[in-house]
Amino acid sequence: MAPLLLLHTRHVLRTSSRQHSLTFHALRSLSSVASSADIISEWKTSVLKKPILVERDTIRPQTLQQLAMTLDKNSPSASSSTAAQLSKKGAPLPVNWHHAYFPPMIGEQDLGQDGYEMTHAPPAPFLARMWAGGGVEQNPANLLRVGQEMLMKTKCTGIDIKHTRSGETMVFVSLEKVVENENGWAMTDTRTLVYMEKDEKKVNTSKPKIVKPRRQAEFSMDILPTAITLFRYSALTFNSHRIHFDHEYASKVEDHPGCLVHGPLTATFVLENLRQRLKPGQIIKNFRYRALSPLYVDRPIKVCAKSMAAIPTMDADVIASYEVWVENPEGGLAMSGTVEVVQDVKV
Repeated sequence: MAPLLLLHTRHVLRTSSRQHSLTFHALRSLSSVASSADIISEWKTSVLKKPILVERDTIRPQTLQQLAMTLDKNSPSASSSTAAQLSKKGAPLPVNWHHAYFPPMIGEQDLGQDGYEMTHAPPAPFLARMWAGGGVEQNPANLLRVGQEMLMKTKCTGIDIKHTRSGETMVFVSLEKVVENENGWAMTDTRTLVYMEKDEKKVNTSKPKIVKPRRQAEFSMDILPTAITLFRYSALTFNSHRIHFDHEYASKVEDHPGCLVHGPLTATFVLENLRQRLKPGQIIKNFRYRALSPLYVDRPIKVCAKSMAAIPTMDADVIASYEVWVENPEGGLAMSGTVEVVQDVKV
């Protein structure tokens, strides 16, 4: 709010003829911010008091085969060696593939106008949403495996309100999803969604800032996310968010140049680039990332990784760590994170 006041103060002092008009606009802007703050404050209290959501699912091999073909478009069929190996009973579930399970059991009438579920979503005018980041922590001693029954507990762990330099309000909603199998805790998924005010009369003409990575990749993977890729991933995850498959909605309502690549899908590409290069017995234990800029359908992306030195905050069992990131077609950062790897004690 302070930058907004300073901006209007400078203009008011320029000429007396414009003083009343500009003061009015300043007050109106401040009133809008205060109104939004009141709306969010009341909603925040109710959301943080919501009971933990408990869901159950089974790690079915067919779902893994379908996801394998979605991630690897060169795989000719579900009988390919990769899909068959991954879906073998007792095989460990690749990290971040859990997104294909626990589909949101929500009827269409209870979805938002953008097709997304509203369980932890703020009220209007905060209707535009995007994936902001998240992470996964696995229990190396109790990995999720094909054929197991799973239980997931979801709760809202935090709501942060931030303001842009132009005075716009952003609401960050953080969720924690703890997954268990018959042996207890297996994995924790954390994710953050950002919600912004949607003004259909306002046209966004600004170009996003391109931030280049400051390091060179040791190994990378080029990917072209097609419309079929996005459709299949939406279907597998039962994600009806229209920005991923409805071009007219994504371009005319959300003001994007095309359909957006799912945040979890991009994160999965990041992990696949690394997982396929790990030595036998090595397990991805921790993965943390931030989504920095959107990626769009039919635009090539580059998934990168580089080994990094150990830092004091890492767990004692970490044997290797990596910087990971995704570059958009312009070479700018779209996602950035870190991965920690441990050795399976059973090997």
